[in-house]
Amino acid sequence: MADRLRGLRLRFAASALNERTLRLLGPRLPRLAGGWMPWLSLSRYDPPVLPGSQWVRVRPRLAGVCGTDLGLLTGHASSILSPFASFPAVLGHEVVGVVEESGQRVVVDPVISCQMRGLDPCRWCAAGAARFCERAADGNLSPGLLVGYCADLPGGWSTGMIAHRSQLHAVPEELSDEAAVLVEPLSVALHAVLAAPPQPGEQVLVIGAGTLGLCAVVALRLMAPEARITAVARHPGQRRLAERFGATIATSAVQAAVREAGARAHRSILGRTVLTGGFGQVYDAVGSQSSLADAVRVAAPQGRVVLLGGPAELGGMDWTLAWARELRIDGTYTYGREPSLGGAHTMDEAMRLLAANPQLPLGELVTHRFGLEDWRRAMAAALHRGRSGALKVVFEP
Repeated sequence: MADRLRGLRLRFAASALNERTLRLLGPRLPRLAGGWMPWLSLSRYDPPVLPGSQWVRVRPRLAGVCGTDLGLLTGHASSILSPFASFPAVLGHEVVGVVEESGQRVVVDPVISCQMRGLDPCRWCAAGAARFCERAADGNLSPGLLVGYCADLPGGWSTGMIAHRSQLHAVPEELSDEAAVLVEPLSVALHAVLAAPPQPGEQVLVIGAGTLGLCAVVALRLMAPEARITAVARHPGQRRLAERFGATIATSAVQAAVREAGARAHRSILGRTVLTGGFGQVYDAVGSQSSLADAVRVAAPQGRVVLLGGPAELGGMDWTLAWARELRIDGTYTYGREPSLGGAHTMDEAMRLLAANPQLPLGELVTHRFGLEDWRRAMAAALHRGRSGALKVVFEP
């Protein structure tokens, strides 16, 4: 009986920090072993102690499997931010849950601030941009930029987690759990769009129609309803939802630039396609070498390329067109208080917009749900999206 009262968690083990081993086995073993990874394990644990009066217990209802999580688990993540992470850790930073003390349904902002560390706010935390916190390795918590990448703050791949009250954002009754668990990736996309909303009639391309790409289409439709949005989508489910969210579908970035933006194609001496003309804004929601190369290739002179897909180490990338076209390359990372919204938090605005626009059924992105005990099947579905048809895979603890 006592063991049943303990929590259940899916933990990323410390041994996985042997980067050479992870990089060698990570890209191959999970795909060959049906999602099994020796660096993930399911175990019972005692609920964490609340650090203070401003902390509460949250029981996750749904927790997403993010591309960032998969990058870490398959050895594709860069080590450049490793000083600001600590392991072993329970992943899961896309979370909708219930506060045990009040019963309130909330979305959890996973960004760790100075306040959570018991410190006076640094300049970025004071400005509502804790994503740039200068003390991410200090204070009374282990190093970590986000919940799920901090040994002291278990994420949503568990039956229970703790959260600071500053992290909690109440979910409107109109939103389903499926829509709420997608507020985190939608907020990433919304933050990127708010930095430079497209003008009426402006041509915008989204490369990739997975979760983040479809969230970008939704964010663009909400903030720039008169923009002309094209999405490069591979799978039938992606194409169906991208069209439903108001995007024109293309099978390649070059095809989209020629057909939708009126670009002209030219052949270089080595046979590669070079364009004149293109899109005023391009959102790369994939983050691979080929997707970023396409983004640079199809952007119009002085256009904006947004790194939405979190590219890491990309060897052999040709950046000639970036300077020859005088492109603006924008990195984007999480969310926070938005100056263009009068200081409102991105997550609150995302939920307000979703509640006001039920014709954009974001929750339909959730295609696969698993209990924590079925984590191997969950990983297999997320890693083999073409075979499984998965868009967003979630745990239902």
